[in-house]
Amino acid sequence: VDVWRQDSMYYVGSYDDKLADEGRWINYIFFRFLRLVPSDFAILFSYACVVIFSYIVAQRVTNNVYFSAAFGLLCSLVPVLPVQLEWPETLLIGFGLLAASPLLQRSLPSYFFFPLTGILFFGTFSAFYFLMPLLFLKDLNYSRFWRLMVFWVGSFVLAYAVTNFIVYLYTGNAIQIAGWRHPNYVVDMTSLMENIAKVGGALKVHFGKISSFLKPGALAALIIIALLIGIVKRQYFSFWLALICGFAIYASSIPVGIYVQERTILGAFIAVLTGLFVYQYQSTKAFLAVMVIMFLVSIRLAMAGNQSINWYKAQTDVLTQQFQGAIEHQPGEVRKLFIMVEMQESLALFKKIEENLGRTNLFSEGFVHPQYWVPALKEMGYVHYRICPDLVGWDCDQVISYYQKRLEYQKDHGLFISHRLPEGDLLLMINPSALK
Repeated sequence: VDVWRQDSMYYVGSYDDKLADEGRWINYIFFRFLRLVPSDFAILFSYACVVIFSYIVAQRVTNNVYFSAAFGLLCSLVPVLPVQLEWPETLLIGFGLLAASPLLQRSLPSYFFFPLTGILFFGTFSAFYFLMPLLFLKDLNYSRFWRLMVFWVGSFVLAYAVTNFIVYLYTGNAIQIAGWRHPNYVVDMTSLMENIAKVGGALKVHFGKISSFLKPGALAALIIIALLIGIVKRQYFSFWLALICGFAIYASSIPVGIYVQERTILGAFIAVLTGLFVYQYQSTKAFLAVMVIMFLVSIRLAMAGNQSINWYKAQTDVLTQQFQGAIEHQPGEVRKLFIMVEMQESLALFKKIEENLGRTNLFSEGFVHPQYWVPALKEMGYVHYRICPDLVGWDCDQVISYYQKRLEYQKDHGLFISHRLPEGDLLLMINPSALK
């Protein structure tokens, strides 16, 4: 893959907006460094960190190297991981902290470990904080479970408050959640119920997508087996703690009412897989039996992940190739590039592209909106843009008269057409012939 998402650090000149909207203060501090990290290295490093963390979680419980290595590889195949890495550099420090967290947990008492990791993960990727209790699965009992809950939940609240204070120091305001996330703050019982319903809707959508590679019957069987193993081995709290960790990301969104995006549930996948497979097995046969099941699940996860990668690569390759065919002027010859699109036409065009590619998108954002086309153009060397969805936007009124003549510019082939404007600007449009 050669093209990344439009708000990747590779394509933006500042991280100010992300700091104000999301509170990722560590990313803000290291912005200039992160945008220089090669994407290949960032991706391999991120995969390695997931394997390391998952391996240690399993090894502490099972004390079996081979099982733990298999479990680490299983978690690295979660299909939302490559989707998250459509921004290769953005979570790089977060992945590093994830791999380092077992060492911190060994070195610090719980009342220091949870506040520290909470504050650090809020600075880069807060969803990884929900995995920290998995480091305490060994010999978990009733009193340790509730002690863990108190430190974990209390530290989450503390970390959120500290993050808001840090953002305030930098911006003069606390975190202001971006409007496109459609926040709905809890102020009464009605708003609370609305947000719970929103979380339920997200769970329903995500479960529906999961069922495309792990059938509900197979998942139900794995859950029943895990519960029975927990009862037989008297490891009652392991499954429930993993389940709580998995769904914590959904619960944490209830107070502000934002929708839980698919790519952010990597931690939920890892937690649930831990609850299904990581127990203190005694015999070699038990280890082998569970590893066979993990291998079969790995195949399904790998197929879905491969499909996600191929879908994204195919989409970006099509955009790049089509832009190269539509634009006759070199980047140095173009002052500003106007992208003017009617959204219904774009929706029809990309539906047609997906049908021709024969690949289904499970977890990624689509490319219908013209803002998602900009990275392919930036990789080609074009710098300055005006985005005009449904023919409106900053400065877009000055080129509408040229757009209305696009039937004169259309070609017999290609998905896009371009037209040279006065003063060195360029207008990029969907080719009407491509919609026939």
